[in-house]
Amino acid sequence: MGLLRLLLALAVVAAHAGPAFDRIEWFLTGGPLAVQIFYVISGFYMALVLNEKYVGEGSYLRFLRARLWRLLPVFWVVLAATLVAAFAIHAASGRDIAPMARWRDHGAAMPWSHWLGLLLVNGTIVGQDLVSFLALDPTRHELFFTADFQNTALPAWRFLFVPQAWTVGVELMFYAVAPWLVRRRSSVLLTLIAASLLLRVGLMHGFRLGHDPWTYRFFPTELALFLAGAWAFRCHGFLERRNLLRPPVCAIAVAIAIAAVSTYALWPPAARRAPYGLPLLLAAVPLLLPFVFASTRRLAFDREIGELSYPVYLVHYPLVFCLGALGVPWLDEHQGEVVLAASVVLAWLLWRLVGRPLEAGRQNRSFQRG
Repeated sequence: MGLLRLLLALAVVAAHAGPAFDRIEWFLTGGPLAVQIFYVISGFYMALVLNEKYVGEGSYLRFLRARLWRLLPVFWVVLAATLVAAFAIHAASGRDIAPMARWRDHGAAMPWSHWLGLLLVNGTIVGQDLVSFLALDPTRHELFFTADFQNTALPAWRFLFVPQAWTVGVELMFYAVAPWLVRRRSSVLLTLIAASLLLRVGLMHGFRLGHDPWTYRFFPTELALFLAGAWAFRCHGFLERRNLLRPPVCAIAVAIAIAAVSTYALWPPAARRAPYGLPLLLAAVPLLLPFVFASTRRLAFDREIGELSYPVYLVHYPLVFCLGALGVPWLDEHQGEVVLAASVVLAWLLWRLVGRPLEAGRQNRSFQRG
């Protein structure tokens, strides 16, 4: 599933930086849908490792430690590089990247508890998703809850240096509860999926909360997607035991998945709107995943491609910040392709220099037993 994961990461890049060469097809699925498909895939993989690897006494702490070991160091490198670039740009030109400008304008005037909280979520990822429900009063310099940050003067997420990492915050919430959920009976999983979906419908129609951040940043409603992935893993086991994961069928499933993601932006608008677009695609993903996984699980090259998805996802928004602060017209005009190319190159370097050595340490027997 490596190529699929990378395509989804590139969809988020296009959503934030603009499509490369102004080609609409480079939008792929768009950002929100790509994020939600990632949630389904994450649920599948977490069910896999929790049922086959992290079992027995002490498995919960080993699981959490392994997840944090995989996610946080790469994030910290990107965060540190973003801060270094921000100070360098300011020293050379007097300009600030967007989040640094927000801190210079309001940081000193905030109550200490507010700026400390924002500093903590900046440095740990934990809680970045919750920041989407906060905004800053520009006159009082205080944070307040908002049900719609898009209608506020200064959403709190603008103080984040790697703001798209809020999705990792949602993932961390799932990791915290996954060991108690993904091993439950299928009936329990399906009941929890239904409850999460009903909550989503209730918020949308009963409270008119059918907009961002409630549509894909609110963990209780996103839980259905994670658990749909966990249910897909269970389906994989069912199909595998009955020898139904035949190579031709799996290859067709891979082709359908890649084609759907690659061409989604070209679908007629009516086909991409509810009740056809997002609900249909999200319903199809758990059905395709067992076949896609079976077809690609032993492909080393595909795994290598997939390893780029997380660093691509992390580096692209800081690149957007830096290009915006540089104020070079050519870079602004070609931002989509510049950010795309730079994200892939930097992601490869991050994986080779940081991610791969860390993964080797994570796989070390002593680490797993510790």
